[in-house]
Amino acid sequence: MGSENFCAKEALKMGLLTLVAAATTFSAVTNYQVKGLLTNGAAPAQAQAEAPAQPDPNEPTKKPSDYKFGIPYSKAIKAKKPMIVLFYADWCGFCIRFMPIYEELYKNHKNHFNFVKVNVDEKENEALVKKYEIAGFPTVYMVNTKTDKREQLKNENFGDMNKLNELMNDFHSKNK
Repeated sequence: MGSENFCAKEALKMGLLTLVAAATTFSAVTNYQVKGLLTNGAAPAQAQAEAPAQPDPNEPTKKPSDYKFGIPYSKAIKAKKPMIVLFYADWCGFCIRFMPIYEELYKNHKNHFNFVKVNVDEKENEALVKKYEIAGFPTVYMVNTKTDKREQLKNENFGDMNKLNELMNDFHSKNK
């Protein structure tokens, strides 16, 4: 009786393994066929070779350090105007995409704010990055240079120029 029970268990294991193997094979074949349909019948690798991904011509490509506006932090902190401080890294894709927005903010608010860019990868900025507790990029602060009152702009607002202008106008009116 013991050997019959053992044989039945082994047969059940083999049956389950066969079922799993069949299901996996069916899933892989179906997945390949669906990908083929999505690529107009071409094999996925063949479709990729025929149509390499093209960069979006509307995406900015200039690094943040390539933009030539603003003043150094050391000069801005001593000024009477409030400042807008951008902490960035040149390798950061989000920073690269944010720079045209930051430049637009500069054009709209340069009379009321000093604009500063701080490259977090530069050794000379280590203390400043620690002082502001920078953990991600881009990070933007509005700073009242007289009182050191700081207000961080939320990244969720970076895509809404009207909201950014409103926040900056509000900060300026409260921190003249």
